[in-house]
Amino acid sequence: MEPVPLAFPSLKRSLTACLLAGLASVALAGDITVSAAASLTNAFKDIAKGFEAARPGSKVLLNFGASGALLQQMAKGAPVDVFASADQETMDAAQQQGLVRAADRQDFVRNALVVIAPVDAKAPPAALKDLAAPGVARVALAL
Repeated sequence: MEPVPLAFPSLKRSLTACLLAGLASVALAGDITVSAAASLTNAFKDIAKGFEAARPGSKVLLNFGASGALLQQMAKGAPVDVFASADQETMDAAQQQGLVRAADRQDFVRNALVVIAPVDAKAPPAALKDLAAPGVARVALAL
């Protein structure tokens, strides 16, 4: 499994562009509610500060959590101006439920699962399914 390099400076620009595009149809003064996947917390907090500084009188209200939980909140009527899911499936479900318009959807970031194995591993995993092999004793996840 080859690691995929990530360019973090471009990630922030991409997130900023997406957030601003999503807010284009929202009033520039007043409260704007953003529900976003927890993995976007740091980037969206920074972006919200910049947005508020550039638009006096505006306030970005941030709501972070698991994408599925955010979708449930929206389905129950939670007011959301911008929804940023961590996965396509949740965005598809939001669109199917009429909570997100197809014309308003914008992919703004991609990521890849990376597996790190010891240098001396006898059989380093080549695919995700290899993590279920009998010789694998531990798997650690980080966000």
